[in-house]
Amino acid sequence: MIRLILGCIVASLIAGCATIAEPLLPPPTSMLARPVLATFHVTGRLAAQRGEEAVHGRFSWRHAAGQDHWQFFSPLGQMMAELESSGGVAVLQMADGGRHVAPLDELLARMLGADVPVAMLPRWLQAGVTHLDDVRERDLVGRPQRVVEQGWEVLYRTYAAEDINASPRLVEVSRGDVSLKLLVEQWQ
Repeated sequence: MIRLILGCIVASLIAGCATIAEPLLPPPTSMLARPVLATFHVTGRLAAQRGEEAVHGRFSWRHAAGQDHWQFFSPLGQMMAELESSGGVAVLQMADGGRHVAPLDELLARMLGADVPVAMLPRWLQAGVTHLDDVRERDLVGRPQRVVEQGWEVLYRTYAAEDINASPRLVEVSRGDVSLKLLVEQWQ
């Protein structure tokens, strides 16, 4: 009986000293092969902040090469504005009838209350990586979790699934006192 108890104690000590193997991650270069769609349609919620000023609501964004179509809604679903961009010219149509024509980055900044890098948003929304040096952290599956590019920090808080090529669900982009959070509820 004593031998059985001592055997159990020794087995417990040996098992307790065993190291837990870390999960095998795909090589970092696999992040460069993540699919980045040239055309997509996403809907969800957004929160943008610059200092003390903040904007919250819902959005719909259709993106294609050289074209973007944004719709902005209040948190309760009322259409606030529509932003159409094609060929370098953008038109912002406000719900109150106001109409503005300017470059896309200016009009998007007007809606969000913060300047964000419009040209990088489609890639960032999809966790597309162009330089491995920009990736500061990966998640347990091997996907980008924290990326720093041109002074902007991009955090991928959650993904839509556990698959390595799953689309991000919650993306946070920030630099200084500017932040943009996009919670994607639907990808098409």
